[in-house]
Amino acid sequence: MSAKSPFFRYSPFDAIVALGGVANVALLFGAFLAYPVLPWWALAPLFLAVALSYCWNLQCISHNFIHNPFFKSAWLNSLFGVLESWCIGMPHMLYHHYHLNHHAGDNDAKGPDGTTRDWSSTYRYGKGDRPEAFWRYCLFSFWRVEVGPVIRVAIRHGRAHVIQTAIETVALAAFWALMLAVNWRYFVFFYLPSFYLGWVISYAEGYLEHHGGKPGNPFANSVSSYNRWYNLLWFNNGYHQEHHWDPKVHWTRMHDLHRRILPQMRANGTRVLRGPHLTGLIEEYFTRPAAAQPSANEPPQGRAA
Repeated sequence: MSAKSPFFRYSPFDAIVALGGVANVALLFGAFLAYPVLPWWALAPLFLAVALSYCWNLQCISHNFIHNPFFKSAWLNSLFGVLESWCIGMPHMLYHHYHLNHHAGDNDAKGPDGTTRDWSSTYRYGKGDRPEAFWRYCLFSFWRVEVGPVIRVAIRHGRAHVIQTAIETVALAAFWALMLAVNWRYFVFFYLPSFYLGWVISYAEGYLEHHGGKPGNPFANSVSSYNRWYNLLWFNNGYHQEHHWDPKVHWTRMHDLHRRILPQMRANGTRVLRGPHLTGLIEEYFTRPAAAQPSANEPPQGRAA
């Protein structure tokens, strides 16, 4: 484990990730303030930057905060949850439970009941035992989030989770009301489209983090990338098979976990990309154009380290 810190629960390096969340909020407010004065040719790259920030936050900042809350102080973690609600455009506590459900199912294939345990599984709306088409998954997943079950899970976790969800909901509603009151055109023509596009990109990355994996195989149900720049900018999110093997391992310890389970990953044929996950389909086109989708029922080999 990283060096002890009186402020951060797991590692002082989480300061970098936390500051990334603060920078994300600054970008959102900066875009809001700059919208009335910037010409269209400046708004276009700003729009793209804001959209990408949703994906980056969901995959990096929010993701790490869910698995390993940054601060020793419960109050600071609660405040950061509010900040993250602004960053991702939904109460962070609800996304917390939505994402943990993803790990409970590990992008599983359909069971005997005809559905998946993982609400966000790429197989949930696929035909038969095949994953859903990439474009359909990316464009429609945002609209298919099962809010009711997520709320019920939050309620089952007790009063503290319900209160945090309520606080984050009010904070987010106030954020939206402010934008509507000051500049409704910004909210309708910039904020909402960039928000949706950002989630589409995030769902694209989520799809490709499992595309070519083997559902039900704990050593090969995900796809990893060891590209140096990608893991530097994405806080080791490229070690995705490793993360699914043990979601509680801190992002700074991913390489150690990689070395520990590497024999099992090799024995089970874990798919590894050369570039970032978002380039996975392009890489597949040039390197494995005729590759068949691995069987969803292929049994795992080897034993846990």
